[in-house]
Amino acid sequence: MKTLAYLDCPTGIAGDMCLGALVHAGVPTDYLKEQFAMLGIDDEFELRFESVLRNQQTATKIHIELTKANLSTEHHHHSGRKLPEINELIQQAGLPERVTQWSLAVFSKLAAAEASVHGIAPEQVHFHEVGATDAVIDVVGTCLGLDWLGIDRLICSPLPTGGGRVRCEHGLLPVPAPAVLEMMMMASVPVYSNGIEKELVTPTGCAIATTLSESFGPPPSFTLQKVGLGAGGRDLPIPNILRLWIGTVDESSSDRFSQPLHVHRSHVHQSYAYEDDAKKKD
Repeated sequence: MKTLAYLDCPTGIAGDMCLGALVHAGVPTDYLKEQFAMLGIDDEFELRFESVLRNQQTATKIHIELTKANLSTEHHHHSGRKLPEINELIQQAGLPERVTQWSLAVFSKLAAAEASVHGIAPEQVHFHEVGATDAVIDVVGTCLGLDWLGIDRLICSPLPTGGGRVRCEHGLLPVPAPAVLEMMMMASVPVYSNGIEKELVTPTGCAIATTLSESFGPPPSFTLQKVGLGAGGRDLPIPNILRLWIGTVDESSSDRFSQPLHVHRSHVHQSYAYEDDAKKKD
């Protein structure tokens, strides 16, 4: 038997929603904080977990509050971390092997998408929003949670496109944001409109889904054992909740599940290659 997780995203996906769903599903907050301490950025943020209601449904909301020390330097350094810096931060932390591999791959996917949009090399991308402290915590925390729960397979539902505009480092952009649209295209993600004109899929959430999910579509046949609910930051016409379904599947029941949760080797190789190139330039 293998452990399978299904990301049900009726109102999209964001990094903090992923982490909230994992905590709601049972990942210990003390364990997460211990692992985050190994990143060496404790002075940049404070972490808080809260049970909230979204359309009268209880879910877990993650709050990552930047410290005064971080806020004073965020614009000059932390928000502009490049891929080699993020790779080094993750690699030196001594995290579980799968967590390190997955985290590097997620940020590599983000860099590739941003680079394609802006017409530059991935190692030259200033991550801004997605390279900020909270994104590092969202990505590493999600990978820690999946590893702690022993998830072998990850499948994701089709993603809603959202609509309207979102303000970012480059000004007002249409939703989905260009990097999100690029990742959706690269992963051949099935998309649809749920009629909500808001940003529903963030760059961090999209990178997590497109990097770690082996496929997108309806839930497969498996035995459901647990559900984790991660809350988004605002109320919407339908509950703004990412639903993480966790259960088991008989690995012999279908060759569809012949491979364990993994990321494509090229993503990991890219991450290490970018770092090596950066070191050569120093």
